[in-house]
Amino acid sequence: MTALSVKPFLSRERWPDPDKAQYDVRSTRTGLLLFASHYVIYFLTLAGALMPLGLAINLLCALGNGVFIALLFILGHDAAHGSLVPSQSLNRWLARLAFVPCAHATSLWRTIHHHGHHARTNLKGCDTVWAPMSKAEYDAATKPRQWLERIYRGPFGPLIYYYCEFWPHRMLLPLAPEVNKHWKRHLPDCLFALSGLCLTLGGIVAAGHLLSPDRSSWLTLLIAWVFPFAIWNYLMGFTTYLNHTHPAIMWFDDAQLWKRLQNGAADTAFVRMPINLIPVYTQVMAHTAHHMQTTTPVYHLLEAQKELAEAGIPHVSYTLTFSAYRKIYRACKLFDFDRMCWTDFDGTPT
Repeated sequence: MTALSVKPFLSRERWPDPDKAQYDVRSTRTGLLLFASHYVIYFLTLAGALMPLGLAINLLCALGNGVFIALLFILGHDAAHGSLVPSQSLNRWLARLAFVPCAHATSLWRTIHHHGHHARTNLKGCDTVWAPMSKAEYDAATKPRQWLERIYRGPFGPLIYYYCEFWPHRMLLPLAPEVNKHWKRHLPDCLFALSGLCLTLGGIVAAGHLLSPDRSSWLTLLIAWVFPFAIWNYLMGFTTYLNHTHPAIMWFDDAQLWKRLQNGAADTAFVRMPINLIPVYTQVMAHTAHHMQTTTPVYHLLEAQKELAEAGIPHVSYTLTFSAYRKIYRACKLFDFDRMCWTDFDGTPT
């Protein structure tokens, strides 16, 4: 694995200097500038997908639109953590607005992400993000479920993972077990997200009729919403997979063992991008620093990650290449919670 730093993680590590707060400084100017600029490009790429510019250019713009749905989500993720700007009330509204293109209810996201994923990272039954099956679970599953798990854990798994496992039953509607007991509390944000989705779809159809009147409504939606939304879903599944799946990252099914061995730096990977083409995306891949301190804004994560590395805290880090990705998805199929290692679908340690 390229540039891999791995050591056994036998105790919780603390941030190098708990009193050092420069990375937690949030800027209203920076946060709003990022939010506004990304929303402008989102609308520009959406317009490009709708205009009569030729199907190839429309699809290229739709691809870019899907990327900016993902980037707006990253900013909304920060705002939901209260880390994009100093004002917490402004953070809450920025999160809601940033989540409109990806049709996420903020309160559902906070419940699943903050209280499940961050509070119990890599603890099976609490953290649902790319939680691996054990050999016993896999053998007991139906054939269709086994087939689905094989797809998830293959190179094309991120294409469908987020659709199937999170959206819409966990992020748009309060249907999943973690959220349905308190559905009334989530109702306002769900209605906001649903209204945003309806306005998005209606606006795309109306703009499509205005800009390309010869194009049918179904083709307009297919190009300007279905395709970009699929790109966003792929990026979400792919990114969370890279952040939380690696042969050196352990999972737990025993809460006491998790408390003893789990480590904020060991839970996630720092994935270095080979080219810094999209700064916000490059920054969010410094995911170890984010899990160590969730109030660090995305625009300071690389600096915080550098300090973590310089302090000598052991963590998983590598540069993203096709070879690195192939090694990960080939090794990480099932997890053996007794031997604390990844295995293939036959239960053989990888």
